Amino acid sequence: MNHALNDNPAAPGTACGRLARLVRLGVFACALAATGAGALAQDQDRNRRSDDAQTRERYEMQAQRDARAFEVREQGRRNAEVQQDTVREERPRGRLSPDERRDLRRQIKEGADLYPSSRRR
Repeated sequence: MNHALNDNPAAPGTACGRLARLVRLGVFACALAATGAGALAQDQDRNRRSDDAQTRERYEMQAQRDARAFEVREQGRRNAEVQQDTVREERPRGRLSPDERRDLRRQIKEGADLYPSSRRR
């Protein structure tokens, strides 16, 4: 009585038939669930990639704006330095010449404003 060599399938009405059908349906349900979970994971991965791409683009745009703002600030700083240099170059350096000293003494004796007041607002 060797059951391994028995070619008769389990009858549909017997307990073995019900168990075999239940196992088959269980395996099918597990395979279906695994396939659905894989598809769901791929969809989430695609969404995550598109979010990452959008975030990367946003950071690149912000970096470009920051670079432009830095260039503008740097240009303004250079312009201010050039203006300061021209003001420094216009100022007299060192001692006054004899003519300048004579003129300064004359202005002091006359009571002239050496440093005229700036216009009040």
